[in-house]
Amino acid sequence: MFERLIAFQASHQPDRLAIESAWDRFTYRQMADDIRRCAAWVAELGLPWGSRALIAVPHPYLHWVLTFGLETAGVITAASSPVRAVTDDLILIGAHMLFARDVPDNTLGLPVHRIDQAWLDGLQRYSPTWAGDRPRRGEDGFRIVVTSGTTGDAKKILLTRAMMDRRVAETAVTQVFAPARSPRGISDIGVGSLAGIQLAFLCWTRAGTLCSHDPRGTWDKTLSDLAIDFMVTSPFHLQMLLHNLPEDYPPNPELIVGVAGGSLSRPLALACKRRLSPNIVITYGSTETGSVAVGHIDSMEGAEDSSGFLNPWATVEVLGDDGQAVAPGKIGEIRIGGDQVVSGYLDDPAATAEMFKDGWFYPRDLGLMTAAGRLQVLGRVDDIMNIGGAKVVASRLETLVLRVPGVLDAAAFAAPDEQGLDAPYVAYVCDGEIDTGPLVAIFTDNLKRPPRLMRLESIPRNLLGKIQRNMLREQVVAAHNEARP
Repeated sequence: MFERLIAFQASHQPDRLAIESAWDRFTYRQMADDIRRCAAWVAELGLPWGSRALIAVPHPYLHWVLTFGLETAGVITAASSPVRAVTDDLILIGAHMLFARDVPDNTLGLPVHRIDQAWLDGLQRYSPTWAGDRPRRGEDGFRIVVTSGTTGDAKKILLTRAMMDRRVAETAVTQVFAPARSPRGISDIGVGSLAGIQLAFLCWTRAGTLCSHDPRGTWDKTLSDLAIDFMVTSPFHLQMLLHNLPEDYPPNPELIVGVAGGSLSRPLALACKRRLSPNIVITYGSTETGSVAVGHIDSMEGAEDSSGFLNPWATVEVLGDDGQAVAPGKIGEIRIGGDQVVSGYLDDPAATAEMFKDGWFYPRDLGLMTAAGRLQVLGRVDDIMNIGGAKVVASRLETLVLRVPGVLDAAAFAAPDEQGLDAPYVAYVCDGEIDTGPLVAIFTDNLKRPPRLMRLESIPRNLLGKIQRNMLREQVVAAHNEARP
C-alpha cells in the first residue's frame, strides 16, 4: 500500500532524489523498481500473512525497500532498537523471522536473511514490474513500534495500514511550518521511531528527500553538505547535537527544527536559537496517540512548558482530582481521545487496562489548556510537590529558578530529610558562582519553606528531555544513608 506512494512520485518525477546520504543517492525511480523487485523476492519466501519480522538494517534505503517489500506480502515489521540487543527485540515483538545486516550469535532458531549490498545486487534478477495480487485491507497490521510509555517498560503499539494512512495525512496537515518547497528532511531519533517513520512519509508525500546522517562524520557537516532544511529531534538528542557543534558553526535561520517531546526547557531553547536555528517547532503527542498539538516557539510566549495548539482532530481534556474536566487555565491530568488513538498495547492486556479507559488514553501528564486552545504540559502527574500540605507543580518552580541570573538548568523535587519527612530540594546547574538567595526566596514564597540546595554538573534527563526526579531523590536518600553512623 505505502509502496504506491513511492511509485506515484516515480511516475511524475522519476529522477528526483528519494533518499540521500553522504555516501549514496537513490531516485524515486530506483526506489520504486527495487521495491517491486523486493516484493517478488519476498513472494518466493512464502511468508504467512500477518507474520512478524524484525528489521535490524540501519541503512535507510535498504531498510525502507525491505519494509515496503514485506508489506506487499502482509508481513508486519518492526525496527530493532539501538539501545537493546537484537535478540531482546526478537523476543519483545514476538518475531517469526529476522532480516539483519549483522546477524547476532543468538537468533533463537528463527529464519534469518542477511540484508546488505550483496542482497540489493541480487534483487536485480527480478522484474521491476512485479505486482502482487493479494488483497490489502486497512485493518491489516503494518508496523510494530516500541514505546517506553510512561513507566519506562517497553510496550508495543501495532499500527494498521488505516492508522498509518490517517497519521500520514494528519502529519501533512500540521506541517504549516515545513519548507514550502519539497523538504530535505533528517531525523536524529532513529528510523524505527514513530518520528522517524512520519518524517519519511512527510518527505515522500511532498516529493522531498529523506536524508541520513553518516555516524562517521559530524552533524555540522551533514547539515551543510546535505542542505538540510527540516530536522526532527528530541530534547535529549538536540542537547547532544548542540554539545558537539563547533563553536564557530553559523546558525541557519532557514533550518526548521522540529522538537518532539511536548515542551522545551528555556535553557535548551535559548541554546538552540543561538547555535543552530531560531526556527523551532514544538510538537506534543505519543506513539499511542499520534500528533496532538503543534506550535512555533515564537507563538507560545516563551514556551518553557507549552506544547502547541491542539490539532483539529485531537480531543484533549484536563481532569481535576474528582475526574471531571476543569475550566481553561486550571491544572489537571491530561487525557487524550479520538480516532487517531490506538485501542491498546499489543500482547499486554494489563498495561492496556491501566493506560486506556473508556476510549481515552491517559499519558499521566499534568497540564492545562488555555482559552485559546494552547496546551501546556507541566510535567508528570507525580511531579506535584506536596510539602506539609502546600502543593505546587515542580515545573512552575523551575521556570522561576531558570530566570535567576547564572542558572543554566534546574530541577525541583521532594526528597526525605534527615527525619524521613519530605522536604523541598532544588538541583541547579550554573556557570561560576551565583547568588542563591533568589532560589531560596522562590521556594519560601511558594511552599513556605526554604529548599535544600544541590549544585550539579548536569540535571538527569531521559531521551525526551524530561527530568528524572526519581534519580535526584535516590541521590538524596543515598547521601543520608552514607551519613548515618
